[in-house]
Amino acid sequence: MSATSEPLERDQFELFNRARAGDQAAWEELFKTCYPKVIRVVRRRLDRPMRSLYDSTDFASDVMKSLAANLDRLDFESIGSLVAFLARVAEQKVIDEHRRRYSLKRDVSRERAIDAENAANESALASDYPTPSQFAQAGDVREQLLAELDTSERKVIELRQLGYDNAEIATLTGWNIRKVQRFLKELQDSLRDSGTL
Repeated sequence: MSATSEPLERDQFELFNRARAGDQAAWEELFKTCYPKVIRVVRRRLDRPMRSLYDSTDFASDVMKSLAANLDRLDFESIGSLVAFLARVAEQKVIDEHRRRYSLKRDVSRERAIDAENAANESALASDYPTPSQFAQAGDVREQLLAELDTSERKVIELRQLGYDNAEIATLTGWNIRKVQRFLKELQDSLRDSGTL
């Protein structure tokens, strides 16, 4: 490290300590310092198919949100080690999402065509329609979910059930389209994690 970069590094590290102590201005400056570097890491890690599905800013924001939530439990030797840590977290978030997206359960390369030889077994294929018990369970989950949400979130869910797309929902609710997408994705993920989907 050169003599001129050492004071800069010390100032940035002091910035981290002030942010950790609850200084909002220090946190905003730390965010401005680290966020562009995290974005670059995410953009390098996202492959072309994933870029069409995800925005790199969502991953980077998630990394920074994790940092803010765990700021008091983390300790770094320098601002460089903080940035290196955030880069590893960003890479891992992209890898985890890639694995989730291309897990065996969803892997399209596992699909098999029904040929003439297997046509007799066609009637044995499972129906795409939910069973009556699945309808009942879904109704219970829906009622419980709606009870926990505020009015605008309930409106988003109702509009989605009526067949509106994200842009139409954003227009009707006054939400930003990214907020609608994020809300619906988080809702779907939480339902999947709870075993409802």
